[in-house]
Amino acid sequence: MAHRFIFCLFVVILARPAAAQDLGIGAGDLRIEQRVDGGFHLFIRKKPDISSVLLVESTKDPRMREDNYAYRAGRRNEVNGDEIRILNGARLPNDRYWSIIDSTPERHPELGEAFHLYIPYLIYYGYEDTRHGEVYVVDGTYFNLRAFNLPYGDYRGPFRDNPYVLRVTQKPLEGRPEDNYMDDTVDAFTDIARSGGGDLVYSSGPEDLVEKIRELLDREKGKDVDIVLCLDTTSSMRDDIDKVRRALIPMLEGTIAEFTAFRIGVVLYKDYYEEYLNRVVPFTADFASFQRTLNGIRVGGGRDIPEAVYEALYEGAVKFPWSAESRIMILVGDAPPHARPRAKISKAMVDEEVAARGIKVNAIILPQ
Repeated sequence: MAHRFIFCLFVVILARPAAAQDLGIGAGDLRIEQRVDGGFHLFIRKKPDISSVLLVESTKDPRMREDNYAYRAGRRNEVNGDEIRILNGARLPNDRYWSIIDSTPERHPELGEAFHLYIPYLIYYGYEDTRHGEVYVVDGTYFNLRAFNLPYGDYRGPFRDNPYVLRVTQKPLEGRPEDNYMDDTVDAFTDIARSGGGDLVYSSGPEDLVEKIRELLDREKGKDVDIVLCLDTTSSMRDDIDKVRRALIPMLEGTIAEFTAFRIGVVLYKDYYEEYLNRVVPFTADFASFQRTLNGIRVGGGRDIPEAVYEALYEGAVKFPWSAESRIMILVGDAPPHARPRAKISKAMVDEEVAARGIKVNAIILPQ
């Protein structure tokens, strides 16, 4: 699954007289997309008077006592990692500070010649001896596209601020599933499965998702089993959840005889500021009741890429009375957890609770 990104014009401020140059960047001059390498790829139409574009903070101290800092990446990337930036007439070193800047346009299929900015989920501003910090890029994040008449973000020529706010919606992505597993999701789900003593499983989508769940259960035949499914229920999972509704219970009814006892529960999860963070459905052996739970799942939301993955796993560990010989948790999703905790739950907390209860954690990753 993938996400469509829409920039909405917020306000335009002339930061410095720009003479007759056209340094404005309108909504029609922008295209943004999210790729499996993580973060956002922003393309800005090249205009004759614009020689470089720099991503900076969108607000300025009204007392004019604080600098308006440029954003930078935390590590080098192939898009902007080697770009030059000039400040106060001198070239900044790009072996530690990777400014999100471009002075070398490339060809874009819709915009023609365009600047290309790679914006990671986490961006940084300032320096250790001054005001500094990080910004987590989500739906509603403010950006300022500072357009320069000179290359390399050189303030010795005219420049102009073009502030925007990021708005994100999700939609299905066309293409081969094997090309659409997001790198951050693969890394995170691999780590979750490894530390949980389970397996990482790749699903190609709705066609084989329930079969992948069955394959994991087959390894527990002959045992007393407790299983909790942690299901991503954001918009990008719509087709997958529809398949789970239709096929999960028939699959379980066909395999239940292989276990001495069987209970199933579920944690539905979305993200912060969505309809819900997570919802816990207690253990049951009543498949008719569980089918009603599946039928009632409302898929929607997911305004940014990462979701409340660790929060769901934590609830799965602590909110169920685990007692079976075989204790299995299966994470099913297509998006990574947040790179920084948005509240108190961390992966370390998940690992501790899982280990204390003897739970095996498997992860099924879906194409984005």
